[in-house]
Amino acid sequence: MGNFAKAVVGRLILLGCLVLLGSALPASAQDTVFRTYKDNSGFSCEFPSDWDFQQAENTDRVFSGLSGPARDATIIVQVIDRAKTSEKTAKAQLAVLKAQLLDIRDGRILKEGEAPIAGQQAPFVIASYKTTDTAGKLRTFNHIQMVVTAPRLFLLMSYSAPDGVFEEYMKVFENCSATLWIGEPTPAEPEADEEKLQAPPPPASEAEEPAGKPTPADNEDTIVWRRNSDRGFWIAVPRIWSSQIDASEPYSLDMRHPDRVEGVIVWALDLDQSTKAKDFADAWEENLADKIFFMNERLAKPAGEHPGVGLPKVPVVMRQYQGEVSGATVQSIAAYLVYKKRGYTIVGYHFLGDKKGQKHVQDAVMSFRLAAPDN
Repeated sequence: MGNFAKAVVGRLILLGCLVLLGSALPASAQDTVFRTYKDNSGFSCEFPSDWDFQQAENTDRVFSGLSGPARDATIIVQVIDRAKTSEKTAKAQLAVLKAQLLDIRDGRILKEGEAPIAGQQAPFVIASYKTTDTAGKLRTFNHIQMVVTAPRLFLLMSYSAPDGVFEEYMKVFENCSATLWIGEPTPAEPEADEEKLQAPPPPASEAEEPAGKPTPADNEDTIVWRRNSDRGFWIAVPRIWSSQIDASEPYSLDMRHPDRVEGVIVWALDLDQSTKAKDFADAWEENLADKIFFMNERLAKPAGEHPGVGLPKVPVVMRQYQGEVSGATVQSIAAYLVYKKRGYTIVGYHFLGDKKGQKHVQDAVMSFRLAAPDN
């Protein structure tokens, strides 16, 4: 274990050299595609495009692999408000974390030190302990825990994985640490796109009318079908979402939450000829996607299949994207389909990590129909 800890320390110190040289990506990871995650608490870093991201109920940001041994490799960034914690220094924060590691079964501290991360000497510990993996098997895990100081915050960054997996995915943590950037937290309501995303739009035109009988409550869990007679489609969205139609080409129906970054836009574009949904999606990406802030970057992670649009032989292409607003990451899911020389693009967007918003937009995009819904 002594040689293991020494090797890890050497790699952490090397990260400082990589940053100074402007080379954040280790040579061994050149075959991995990294994407930038920007958090509204004010930090950003890179992680593999095929890794999963979740924001836990305690607000921890959790990055993990999706398949194979990577499923047991996890990077966690815990955001701590410095004004609300009794541990006012990075070393005091690390002392608490060190005690927690020692409380785990067979917990041992292998090494302590400091590493040059984000323009500072961040204190860290390297530990080992025994716990169960994703298959329920008891294994020895290795664990790096460091504390980075940010304006008004502490970032408690950790990487853990079982023996035999830890070294393989250490490159992911190295890249996350080397690309860590710290800034000021994002305001509660994004400012840069406030007019576009936050201003209440005027009432929808008569072409957009509710289909069905919505309940009186305007809460976020009340879902209603909206029928658009102009372009002949139906979509189910939260009743609290506002609605606005732009009749110019491409025609669009913009529906959004009145208070936060969450919504769905349906574009309808008349085509000169019949085309396949995939070709339409590719053309949209080439000509329009980079002009829409939440579709700036296509993700390699595949999206699920759309259940259909209520009409036979109408295939739907699903893709995922991400962009940013006021320094925070916004993720989107898009459905593309072509019917009778008309292309439809349905895109839902939300702040990355907002589970409720993610479910709202996912459900809305998946509900899109070109035939009257059954319910």
